Amino acid sequence: KQDVSQSPEALSVREGDSLVLNCSYTDSALYFLQWFRQDPAKGPASLLSIQANQKEQARGRITVSLDKSSRHSALYIATSQHSDSTTYLCAVRHSAPREPVPSTQTADGAPTTSCLGAEATFSIKGFLY
Repeated sequence: KQDVSQSPEALSVREGDSLVLNCSYTDSALYFLQWFRQDPAKGPASLLSIQANQKEQARGRITVSLDKSSRHSALYIATSQHSDSTTYLCAVRHSAPREPVPSTQTADGAPTTSCLGAEATFSIKGFLY
């Protein structure tokens, strides 16, 4: 059985600071891992995915790392902006078809073998003047 977990469950940083969100999974049979953001009243939107044979992927201010040996992925966001405040999710796809893990959230168009982890909510605190 695949379990996916995220930490921290909630995070608050000042605008301009960087942040890290973590995703851990239990099954070593990984094909790829994908990070999503889910804005209020919207479905999950893909941020970045990373293949099992890759260690890092980057796009703009966002970098995703993958360490298969420790079964861990990290989502790094550099120079955070207020628009980054949202809920983040990670999903794991197996290399072989398996039953999906029950989840409180499902992503439209996501592979049927995806496992969604717990939500991680991130909010940006603007500077107070």
